[in-house]
Amino acid sequence: MSKKNITQKKARPRTQAELDAYMAARPRPVRKTYEGMYPLHEDLELSDEQVQIVLDYLQEVNFHLPGAAAHEFIVVRWARYTGFQFMQEPLEAYAIGLRCTKPGLENQHTFIRMSWGQLMGDPEAVRLPVNEPVLASDMMTLARYRDTRTGPSRTGLNAYASTDSSETEPVPGVDFDLKLLNGALDDVLEQHLSGKGREMNSWWDPALNWGVALAGRYPRLKYFAAQGRLDEPSLAALHAFEARAAQAQTALQELGLATPAAVAESAVQNQIARLR
Repeated sequence: MSKKNITQKKARPRTQAELDAYMAARPRPVRKTYEGMYPLHEDLELSDEQVQIVLDYLQEVNFHLPGAAAHEFIVVRWARYTGFQFMQEPLEAYAIGLRCTKPGLENQHTFIRMSWGQLMGDPEAVRLPVNEPVLASDMMTLARYRDTRTGPSRTGLNAYASTDSSETEPVPGVDFDLKLLNGALDDVLEQHLSGKGREMNSWWDPALNWGVALAGRYPRLKYFAAQGRLDEPSLAALHAFEARAAQAQTALQELGLATPAAVAESAVQNQIARLR
């Protein structure tokens, strides 16, 4: 691929017309609704007048990203109706995607909440509390493990580089596996200390992250440990995690979560069954 083609491929829309053309070449998102789900409003494809309503509102409330200004946005025309999706969200709420055009910040995407009446041009429409200019990348589950705000600086195989220095073939991703496991355990312990127990709004995310890490990352590490593929620092770090989890057994049980010991035993049994 030529340098010219690579540059064109990486170029980001910088004007409303460029973004419109970019979005027009892609299929519209399909909302999946199920029997019993009856949204008050539908998603909207914003007209030129509605795009201007959004741009004017951004300046009215001085909505901006750090280092940029309210006028340095272009609007994703496909406004998503969110009034029936989230607890405590007003039934009139829409989320309108925004892309920053400030040089150096073009990869930062956010959104603003507006009401149906606002988008319809009603001067007396309900005004929703202005949300923080949260980056989409900041909301990703693994955001806190990245070394830049908008994503990891290393991608592909390099993203899984490890400090493993054993004489055998190094195991990629050991360090990251351990970070995820310890981070998930931190969240579980914080949830337990909060006293909220299994209150769904606060319990779900730490429980889910713990379950995913324990089902995928932990058996992987136990397998490589059994094969003698981990160096001494990595093995010591794995044992340190297991010791922390053992001390947290009461918290795990009270929150209805699995323990590493049970997962490790299951992983070993599965490995034996495959070898037969």
